[in-house]
Amino acid sequence: MLNMTAHKSRASKLITLLTVLTLFLSSVSRAEEAVWEYEMQPGDNIWKIAHELLTDWRSWQEVKQLNNVDNDRLMAAGTILKIPASMIQRRQASIQLIEVSGPVTLISGQEKYEQPLSNQSLKVGDVIKTGSNASALLKFEDDTQILLNPKSEFVINQASIIGSNRNVININVLLKSGEAEVRANPIKASGSRFIIETPSAFATTRGTVYRVRASKNQTAAEVTQGKIDVTNTFGSTQVVQKFGTLTTKNTPPQKPIRLLAAPAVPTIKTIQYLPARLSWNKINGAVSYRSQLSDQKEFSRILLDNLAKPEKLNIPASLKDGKYWLRVRAADKEGLQGLESLQQFIVAARPFPPTIQSPRPKAPLYEGDITFVWTQPEEAKNYRFELSQEENFETLTESAQTLNDQETTITIPEPGAYFWRVTSINAQGKVGPAGHTNKITVRPTPATPDLKEPVTSETELGFSWKEDAASVSYQIQLANDKKFNDIIADKKVNEAEAAFEKPMSGTYYMRVRGFDNDDYAGSWSSVQKIKVPIDSYLPAIIWSAFAILIML
Repeated sequence: MLNMTAHKSRASKLITLLTVLTLFLSSVSRAEEAVWEYEMQPGDNIWKIAHELLTDWRSWQEVKQLNNVDNDRLMAAGTILKIPASMIQRRQASIQLIEVSGPVTLISGQEKYEQPLSNQSLKVGDVIKTGSNASALLKFEDDTQILLNPKSEFVINQASIIGSNRNVININVLLKSGEAEVRANPIKASGSRFIIETPSAFATTRGTVYRVRASKNQTAAEVTQGKIDVTNTFGSTQVVQKFGTLTTKNTPPQKPIRLLAAPAVPTIKTIQYLPARLSWNKINGAVSYRSQLSDQKEFSRILLDNLAKPEKLNIPASLKDGKYWLRVRAADKEGLQGLESLQQFIVAARPFPPTIQSPRPKAPLYEGDITFVWTQPEEAKNYRFELSQEENFETLTESAQTLNDQETTITIPEPGAYFWRVTSINAQGKVGPAGHTNKITVRPTPATPDLKEPVTSETELGFSWKEDAASVSYQIQLANDKKFNDIIADKKVNEAEAAFEKPMSGTYYMRVRGFDNDDYAGSWSSVQKIKVPIDSYLPAIIWSAFAILIML
């Protein structure tokens, strides 16, 4: 009986030893493999975590052994629990490319999509590249959103749902170059983790709004809400709200500094004339300004992106009518961009008003018939012509005319100062912004008819346009084509009018832009079409007859 009892005792000790040895060897093996770190939340314990996160809840003792935990119920919230990656229950998280604007490229496996569609599904390993004035908005299963700014390259390294309740997510992405605006874990799911890597550092967060810009040798991180940890192999720093840090390759992250204040942008209501120029106040410490346009208040897509020294932005004539938002932030000498201001405005500029061809403001005019000529803007189908002796056009010299041609002849019987303008009307009957007001002076008819000067020059082609208060000079171009690849005349003038040597008969295109006191060029105006008629059909008739005679 004693021998049997001793045998059972030895067997029990052996089983216990084998169990401990198994756990030890398992711990050694687990310690050598990759681990997933979980931050303990209030009320957590290893037993609870094992049921939620592990593929086999019975492995909780191995987790306890690996972390040298004596009593897991005494573990404080915030304690980091290391769990071997092979024990974690996980699946692929859903990822959507929910918004695309401008030239965007998606590389998915062996497939390359030059212009992926919105709401397209993405997967781990996918690469996204954005071109100039382009953006891409990604959304992960936990509502984490990443807006890729223009000229960015981005890779999805990892996106996993951890555990059985589907509320913990592990995201790892790589920003090779460019800029990403991150809104990580907005639902504040406990245990979730978001890591964005760059060539020189990586940022870790669990619920933050921030920006990351990356180049080959440097990373900038700016936090607008919450906090992030910026780390590389040389060190780490924590960046809190309204602060930013720079990290240069092979050096630790710099101490965070306070971000520059948001520029004050004057109230903008409606822009009726394009191109336009917006400006804002200077910020102390700023060396440049980042300005962006979107047609969505949340900036889900970026339509225009500009980083420049002047505190101003050109709004191009190509911007469509509609509602827009402008956001501006100042950048310091290190390149960190500050807090941003947001301004809403409306563009209602179409159809564009014509550019005036003749008569020009200083042209000598006399009582009698005067011919008014203008260009053809895009979308213009008809024109409303107005003539008045009052600059506000409250009283018209004669009733306004609606014309479908680009010229009209009016008889003016009395000398004096007159104002005229032409407003475009599109095919649907929409009337555009009032045309540029042009002033002319009509003189009494000279006593000797031979001294009368011509109303329009036979050798010049003249233009005048709406004067821009911010411009001190203008550049005007004349071309044979809409894209201005074949420019036949280019001139810079100090007034809102210019004249060119009259070209041969045919169809031409013109555009103009202004320069301010800083010699900062505005955007080109919309391209407008001009028709130069044949002065005389006689030469053409003679040459045609000559050609017929040769053929005979």
